[in-house]
Amino acid sequence: MAKVFISYSSRNQELAHCFIEFLQLGMGIRKSDIFCTVFPDSLTTGENFIERIRTEIESCEVVISLITGEYLQSTFCIAEMGIAWGMRKQYFPLLLVPYECLDRTPLCGVQMRRLDSGEDISTVYDELYGRHVIQGRQTAEFNKRLPGFLDRIRMLKDGEYMVKKDNQGYYTSVIHKVRKVHDNYRCYGIKGHIEDPPDNEKADSDWIFFWRGMYPELEEGDWVRFKVSKSEVRYFRDIGYARNLYPLELEKLGK
Repeated sequence: MAKVFISYSSRNQELAHCFIEFLQLGMGIRKSDIFCTVFPDSLTTGENFIERIRTEIESCEVVISLITGEYLQSTFCIAEMGIAWGMRKQYFPLLLVPYECLDRTPLCGVQMRRLDSGEDISTVYDELYGRHVIQGRQTAEFNKRLPGFLDRIRMLKDGEYMVKKDNQGYYTSVIHKVRKVHDNYRCYGIKGHIEDPPDNEKADSDWIFFWRGMYPELEEGDWVRFKVSKSEVRYFRDIGYARNLYPLELEKLGK
């Protein structure tokens, strides 16, 4: 069984990949010592994944939670947190939201570490070594890779990453800005930049743009799944070079 169980929101897969890569390359933890459902081979076809997750938490030495806004909204993630708490596991909550977001959660009063802090991640490295999760120190490699890891984490936090298409040609992202324009239009900023935009230009931000009534009204925090028919980059004094994404299809997935 794995030594480390990674608890994360399925909507933060890029974040999970980034963190696990650093565990392996920066801290020297073997892949076989990490359980995370982000690995395609972590669950077999037809397996009862709830029972498998319970078993993995029960047998692991530490549980690490990647605490984002999406994590706190996920009933399943909160359940994993509760299981770890109930089993008295060594628990490492790594935070990527403001501390105030924890006021009404089980994490209120728990010692936290920030995922985007070099000092905190260094402390986590020392603690994992002290609990024999890391067998041998590789301090030089850790220090070499830490700045790049923090840069990637901050880019993911700020939405500076590529949103890839799925095998059906859909993008999935979250709305993080609502721009007030003409009453007949709707304009919503998404986190990240779509991969392979039709315009093939660079932009400071990507915005879903459509006529009122074509698709559902959206708010900050809404997740959307969409296809793009065309796009164009235009300059605006308040937001710089913005890419307008004109959806061919758009589905609101909820918070």
